[in-house]
Amino acid sequence: MRPNSIASLFKKLSFTLAFTLLALQPFAQATNTASVKGIVVDEQKAPLPYTTIVLKNAKDSGIYRSALSDEKGAFTFNKLKPGNYFIELSMIGFEKLVKPGITIADSEIDLGVSILKKSTNTLKEVTIKADVPLIERQIDKTVVNVGQNITNDGSTVLEVMQKLPGVQVSPDGQITLDGKPGVNVYIDGKATYLSAEDLVNLLGGMQASTIQKVEIMTNPSAKYDAAGTAGIINIVKKKNRKEGLNGSVNGSFGESYYSKYNGGLTLSYKTENYNIFFNNTYSYSKTRSGRTVTSDILNPNNSLLTEEASDNYSSSTNKTDRPTLGIDLYLSPKTTLTLSGTGGIGLSDNPLISNMNILDSNRVKTNTENFKSDLHDNPINYTTGIQLVHQLDTLGKQFTVNFDYSNYRNMPIQNNFTTLNDANGNFLSETDALLLQQRHLNIYEANADYEQPLNKKGKLETGIKSSYVKAINDNNYYDQIGGQNLLDTAQTDYSVNTENINAAYININQNFKKLTVQAGVRGEQTIAKGEQLLTNQVVNQNYFQLFPTLFFDYKLDDQNTFNIKLGRRTERAEYSEMVPFRRPQTATLYFQGNPNLKPQLSWHAEATWSFQSAFYITFNYDIYRDYIRTFPYLDSNKTTITRIPTNVQGAHALDIDIGYSKKLTGWWSTDNTLSIYQTAFNGSANGYSLDNGGILSAYLSTNNSFQLGKKLAAECDFEYDSKRQFINSTFGPYSILSFGLKRPILADKGSISLNAHNILQSEGHNAIDRNAGLYQYSEWYFYTRSVSVNFTYRFGTGKVTKAHAPGASDVQGRAGG
Repeated sequence: MRPNSIASLFKKLSFTLAFTLLALQPFAQATNTASVKGIVVDEQKAPLPYTTIVLKNAKDSGIYRSALSDEKGAFTFNKLKPGNYFIELSMIGFEKLVKPGITIADSEIDLGVSILKKSTNTLKEVTIKADVPLIERQIDKTVVNVGQNITNDGSTVLEVMQKLPGVQVSPDGQITLDGKPGVNVYIDGKATYLSAEDLVNLLGGMQASTIQKVEIMTNPSAKYDAAGTAGIINIVKKKNRKEGLNGSVNGSFGESYYSKYNGGLTLSYKTENYNIFFNNTYSYSKTRSGRTVTSDILNPNNSLLTEEASDNYSSSTNKTDRPTLGIDLYLSPKTTLTLSGTGGIGLSDNPLISNMNILDSNRVKTNTENFKSDLHDNPINYTTGIQLVHQLDTLGKQFTVNFDYSNYRNMPIQNNFTTLNDANGNFLSETDALLLQQRHLNIYEANADYEQPLNKKGKLETGIKSSYVKAINDNNYYDQIGGQNLLDTAQTDYSVNTENINAAYININQNFKKLTVQAGVRGEQTIAKGEQLLTNQVVNQNYFQLFPTLFFDYKLDDQNTFNIKLGRRTERAEYSEMVPFRRPQTATLYFQGNPNLKPQLSWHAEATWSFQSAFYITFNYDIYRDYIRTFPYLDSNKTTITRIPTNVQGAHALDIDIGYSKKLTGWWSTDNTLSIYQTAFNGSANGYSLDNGGILSAYLSTNNSFQLGKKLAAECDFEYDSKRQFINSTFGPYSILSFGLKRPILADKGSISLNAHNILQSEGHNAIDRNAGLYQYSEWYFYTRSVSVNFTYRFGTGKVTKAHAPGASDVQGRAGG
């Protein structure tokens, strides 16, 4: 990299680094290192999750800290001031327990197990709000509590994904994490198996109001699928934990280039014997984007042969209805059976207009080509699942079995009309084409998991899983001539891809005072077959791979922790990337799958130092083999361009992440992430060298929330992504600035918020693609600046029942198998 480029980059980062150093000033002062922890159970020794724990000053009974116990009944208060305190533990339906005489000095106090007794009287509901941070950085993952971000109100899950720290979503739906592709997206602990395009449609139809949190795992343990070289993003939906009839309604209306709106209803009815839950969301959105593209077609000596300059405008209309219905059956206090189903009915219209000028080697216009495409689809999908959870004892032994089936159907109809004129606008020719496509995806999954404690400070996890996926793609290309549709067999394709993965894993965690060690290994057998039925071509793959993981977490002292993670992962090609159908995207641009793609493999290593659980520095290093990337190739006619997924022989990436999260004052909290990364590549494609050292890039995400009095909260989000490179493609910088205001209404059971997104309209950026005989420059324009008003209202009894064995809604966020 040139010195002036490095200087320019670090000028952009100077403000962020200065802010971080300023925020770290309080660390120079004296710190509090004491902590208090404990576990809450009922009289049958079953854990009591979501018990309210209040730490009070003994002198005046004032509230010093408050928290909720986790799913295992555990709670912890860290960084406490020396003094005398007492603790109150309370839960609706149980008698309040007071633990007096707690003297805090500078060490850890373990209160052990606290038992709450069942109350004989009906208690009135008492609500004590415990602070939940927006971002929690844990040993094995980063948790983003999306409900804490005001600017997420009224958003789709796709829009939330674009705000996650280190996550980027490209215009074609490719998701990267810290500049690294190969992200596997889960929903409630289950892999989606969808192509980038279908995943974007799915997430774009899900409302953020249904999401509790998002977990980002750059090095998942052996209990997770090995797919996803950049890691896993797990979207965890909200779950009901209260007895009786409870629910919520929400709605949102926004204005951007076009209007958008969504609404949702959630209902649940829970007793000691069962929990019935239902929710339904509906969303409507219409977006507009533009792209100017200049493609220079080059001679072998890199001189200009011809130039194609086009202006492209597209709009996308999407309507989605997603109902979910399920029931948890509490067969016994230790056994829960869950039956659930989710459907999705959608409608999408994606018209595109492209006007192109064709120029000769002297950049003199010779022709114009106008392209119009109308793409219509009615996607339908549904997922059904059965889960059985059985707790073998009260010490932590648990057995879980899951059976799931998913079906996705897309039937897009695409009409393409192209006219060719000379330089003076005189008509030369036209083509009219019809594409009828059917895409069916069937997914079958079964897994069994077992976990048990190993003495008081260890844990064993093991399990097996089998999945079978069948993808059918029937693509028919018709030339419309004289009012008739004539099948073009050369551009028609019918393919069937099947994939069976059988896996087993073992994971062991052990705590040695200040050191925690976790080691695991996962074995996966992959049996895949790709058939082109019209040409009788078959590609078979059958291989077995091992994926070890290793974690070290060492507590240097009460303020400093050091963490190391090592692991091996893979990234298998999307099913759509292996279908050789050549699908037109504009008059001169096509996409074609590659049935010979190999799985991408990677080794990942990272080391993290954390200070006071507030300041983090992480060093990541990745080594890749058979790196998968989609390249533009110039066709033999020297006119059209085809984008084809390709394996690149090797790559390695270095990434430095700096995180800082802290409640600076009683009314101001801040969460910041800065990533500096660079990826180098080596290899070639069709004789074109892809060797390059990459460029140094940076990503910044900062969120600041403010409590403006008792009833009004405000929030400011800013995201910046610098210039970055993926092999022979370079992308320009972009930024997004958003604000939000929120206040409770209707006796604090409802809320109303006002959000302004992408205020500066600064999400657009440029892109450069290079390949043999081709230099392509693009400018992307996104009309995403918007203002929305959002409303939420919660209703119900609001009482928590006695703990049962966790159902699917509790366990799916901790995926196994």
